[in-house]
Amino acid sequence: MKQRLLALVTALILTAGLLATPASAAGTTRFADIPDQTTATAVEVLRLMGVLDGYGDGTFRPGVILNRAQFCKMAVYAMDGGDELGRYRAVTIFPDVKPSHWASAYINMAAKGQKVISGYADGTFGPGKTVTVGHAVTITLRMLGYTDEVVGGVWPDSYLAVAQSIGLTEGVSGGGSTPLTRGQAARLFVNLLRTKTQDGGTLYTLGEETNLVSIDGGAGTLKTSDGAVYKMANPVSASALIGVRGQVVTNAKGEALTFLPASTGGSGVADAAVIVYADRSAAGFEALAGNSDYAIVKNGSAATVGDLRKYDVATYNAATNTIRVCDTRVAVYYEDCSPAPGAPAQVTALGTEFAVLPTARDSVAEFKPGDQMVLLLTADGQVAGAAEPGSVRGNAVGIVRDGSVELLCGSALIPLAVDAGEAAEGHVVRISSSGGRVTVNQLDGGATGTLDVSAGKLGKKALADNVLIYENGQLLGVNQLASGQVSADHVVYARTNWADEVDLVVLDRASGEFYGRVFTEDVEETGEGGESVWKEYVGVEFGNSDADRRGPYGPYRAAKRGDFVAARLNSAGTGFVSMETLAAVKNVSASSWIGDKTVVFGGRSYSVPENVLCYNEDSGRWTDLTSARSYGGSMDLYVKDGVVRVVAYASK
Repeated sequence: MKQRLLALVTALILTAGLLATPASAAGTTRFADIPDQTTATAVEVLRLMGVLDGYGDGTFRPGVILNRAQFCKMAVYAMDGGDELGRYRAVTIFPDVKPSHWASAYINMAAKGQKVISGYADGTFGPGKTVTVGHAVTITLRMLGYTDEVVGGVWPDSYLAVAQSIGLTEGVSGGGSTPLTRGQAARLFVNLLRTKTQDGGTLYTLGEETNLVSIDGGAGTLKTSDGAVYKMANPVSASALIGVRGQVVTNAKGEALTFLPASTGGSGVADAAVIVYADRSAAGFEALAGNSDYAIVKNGSAATVGDLRKYDVATYNAATNTIRVCDTRVAVYYEDCSPAPGAPAQVTALGTEFAVLPTARDSVAEFKPGDQMVLLLTADGQVAGAAEPGSVRGNAVGIVRDGSVELLCGSALIPLAVDAGEAAEGHVVRISSSGGRVTVNQLDGGATGTLDVSAGKLGKKALADNVLIYENGQLLGVNQLASGQVSADHVVYARTNWADEVDLVVLDRASGEFYGRVFTEDVEETGEGGESVWKEYVGVEFGNSDADRRGPYGPYRAAKRGDFVAARLNSAGTGFVSMETLAAVKNVSASSWIGDKTVVFGGRSYSVPENVLCYNEDSGRWTDLTSARSYGGSMDLYVKDGVVRVVAYASK
């Protein structure tokens, strides 16, 4: 087997100069439903900027059509205007955009503060109407300083012509009346960062080309390969752009808004690989890269030759001059291939088709359907080689989401056609197959201790720069852990990487826990002397029916009537074993909401579950989030571990 791998490396060294190399970042697909790499990269650039993000189910939905209010919100964040929103919430510019409208601050700021939008001839804005390519291009051109006088002609044709001539609409198809999708908006806003303004500058300062080395969401810093450290305007979790070559985009305060990859086109898919055949060996890397000045990134983190291990797989990204190393190995039953076992371009395993790199076909051809083998995968989920099960062990793990399994491949997620079976939703599983049967085993344990984001540790172990934190199958930004700490009993699984740093954490902060509002009842008991004694019993309600309450149970002094709490019952369901008052975030304005799943307030970000409890303090009734947000007035959020568990609102 070693001779086979050595032969593979030798063949690659002889042919690497003839192979076309990828030109854009591989592994930047955070959302499995984005079909092309260029859009996936654009989405990641804007995620760092706070302009947009995915949905709570882990999808991005690039084909969803935007309305005018949603696009205004994106435009405001693209203009780095989040800090000024409070000035525009109480302003009424358009009669159909009252201060109670969720997007009023964004629309008013874009219209009055930035003067990049206008309403219809009848004076209305139409926040719920579809935004068209013509509208979106007009707004972004105005952001670049172009006015009607400069553009001239007939709208929207003249605006579309100017936008095309300066590169603003590259990758954005359709005419002026074509509805704009989320995917197109991502491309448009990234083009906006690169395009020259009307006076020849750029919207923001673009730094010299460098490589993105790491992002520390806890400290809110971004590091580049030239040694620079930037404060982030919008701290987020680790990025799939780690290792990519490009430019830091900074605002007037010198804060990093995002990282803009070098614009060189290309598919971003690797077509050649080197398999590391000995620990701490970079043999074949120079031939793969065509130079000796490359950077190494392993599983999304900056690495050195000393971090390389036998059977790691290396691919090269020309745009970033980066060797991307992946250590994912999956033990599989070889189900099928195409076109033939002697020259396989694709193999089927785990019910999923995997592309086979040209440099790997001889290795895979040593096996035939019906065999057991271990696939060595690249960071973008292609087969770089195959090995005998006795010579190397599989280490593949995945995340269970909606009953299916997504393979963690380096720092990317690869959807598998695998049923998770009994494995728990949102948990990490070990994946393998044998004799045609797929095995998915839930993983628990690993590294232990309290997760302390501010200290960058889990227990005594350091967190990797690109640490992935999941809860219920959803990737969390570290800034969403508002308390900065999660107790050890809520850490279900934690994995360490080659450097003994924690690079994957799975949380379950709600197991057996429920949330609600404390109520009390006076209950008559018999005292020691047979006399009647009245005692205050405590219960927790979370809905409007009798079924939506627990208790009241015996005297419990941990909380008082009207408190919003997190509680747990004993195993018999006859009493409380714990009750914790939720932390209150008071007087949250409508402008603090980003969609329905995130609130940014007081410099912190809070995630909002789809089924968050909402309590109308005027009526004393439980409602849903749509009702709460349309009611007007102020909101108080009741939070635990950075997650909003109850929204209380009133007309005050």
